[in-house]
Amino acid sequence: MRLREAWARSRRQLERASIPDADIEAQVLLRNALGIDRATFHASLDRELSDEDADAFERMVQRRIEGEPLSYITGHREFYGLEFVVTPDVLVPRQETEFLVEAVLEYARSRAEDEDALTIADIGTGSGCIAVAVGAHLANVTVYATDVRHEALRVAGENVRRHGLDGRVRLRHGDLFEALDGPVDVVASNPPYLSTAEAVDLPADIRREPSVALVAGTDGMDVLSRLIVGAREYLKQGGLLALEIDPRRVEAVERVLTVRVG
Repeated sequence: MRLREAWARSRRQLERASIPDADIEAQVLLRNALGIDRATFHASLDRELSDEDADAFERMVQRRIEGEPLSYITGHREFYGLEFVVTPDVLVPRQETEFLVEAVLEYARSRAEDEDALTIADIGTGSGCIAVAVGAHLANVTVYATDVRHEALRVAGENVRRHGLDGRVRLRHGDLFEALDGPVDVVASNPPYLSTAEAVDLPADIRREPSVALVAGTDGMDVLSRLIVGAREYLKQGGLLALEIDPRRVEAVERVLTVRVG
């Protein structure tokens, strides 16, 4: 079977399974199975696949059809222009979280004339994508990447080392602010913010991701409320609290802020 034929066949299989972007995902899986980049892929469409490569590719396609996230199959995901190792122990980095990184970078650059290094806490770091993206783009910072799960910290540690940020991004184990020694200039987090009822309707592939990173009680506010309350103690005067939230949580977050600050 030629590469172009395997691509077309797998695309049809993924389309029948209602996989979004079936054409792109089929290409990503095939490139991963063969260990080639995009340019080589398009230059090799008439290449004959070995039986071994064809079997490996078919197994990957079947895993995707069965609902396994694409990034868990390939083992990596691009985020903010950087490549990250991803395993089933962590949430798959998402493009919308790049806006959170942008907010942190914008704030940090507004403090560029400060002599002291900024301290930034990425609470619930997961894969470490926020901490690493921030650390890769700022020199005069110390980023604390915290998580309550050792499994997540192992993945984050691999990504920190992958990008040569061992000194700038420091891993801490603990529940939310328990992992910090004191106040920081920035608290950033992409916490779980779905309610238990909302989680029932998630697509099959998202349901494969760690529920602890997605679901936060009956109203989706269990972790967000604790973050907002804790930030009053752990955020320095004039600091930034940057949280990714679901639009359905906006009013609830505003209420917590009003009660705690007003």
